[in-house]
Amino acid sequence: MKLRGRIVKLVHTLLLLAFTGLVQAAESPRPLRLGIMPFNSTLALIKTHQPLVHYLEKTLGRPVVIYTSADYFTFVNELLDEQFDIAIAGPHFGSMAQARGAKLLFRYQATLQPIIVVRAGSNITSQEQLRGKRIGLSSRLSISSIGGVKWLKDHGLQPNIDYQLIERATHGAAIAGVAVGDLDAALTTHTPLKQMPTDIQAKIGQMPLNIHIPHLMTLTSASLGKPLTEAIRGALRRFPETAEGKKFFADTGYQGYEDITPADIQALQPFVDLTVQMMRQGQ
Repeated sequence: MKLRGRIVKLVHTLLLLAFTGLVQAAESPRPLRLGIMPFNSTLALIKTHQPLVHYLEKTLGRPVVIYTSADYFTFVNELLDEQFDIAIAGPHFGSMAQARGAKLLFRYQATLQPIIVVRAGSNITSQEQLRGKRIGLSSRLSISSIGGVKWLKDHGLQPNIDYQLIERATHGAAIAGVAVGDLDAALTTHTPLKQMPTDIQAKIGQMPLNIHIPHLMTLTSASLGKPLTEAIRGALRRFPETAEGKKFFADTGYQGYEDITPADIQALQPFVDLTVQMMRQGQ
């Protein structure tokens, strides 16, 4: 009887431990993976997005961990493979993910306008004068690069035939390459240009392109489920009015969130088509 009592007591203990473990697991949900497109260094991305991460953790009641990728090609493949719960991605990547079932939540209010940066005093003032030149960019798959390449194609200039594309690690590196004369021009946008040191800005000029593209999109994985997706959507909708949100949008210049419309997706289709083409060709 003593042995039987010990066995019963042991079973009770194991059940209690198992129940305690289940309670702890329920109280500590797994961290949400926030994937951010690698448009800046990992440290810079983490620093910039800390107000957003802290707000989401507080509002959703669960940890949020930032992830990024080594390059744009890896990022878009990880995005389409649903390796992120939440993602901040280029609008062309967001459109591609939506076709795979991802839920698009918002885009930033600011509009992306690709520009071509040239050295101050350069005689390059038109697209035709870019023929035979070395043009830098942060990645062939960034939306500024895709937009710039499309603009050049629309004006009869083919990449790596009429001009040479040179990839640099970041937008800043491409802009600096123009400033010091290593590159004839660079494809970028106004945001990274404004973030460059004043001595670099003094050495460059710009050619705005007549292209306006929806900004970065925030989306969730199709596997996340409707209740959590809607909780994230509601949290983000309130974010701009919070102290964390005001700091985030002031620091980044993204201005706020906008709903994503069918017109946004339709306007992006030519850029998505070119992105897929460049991925397939390895250009």
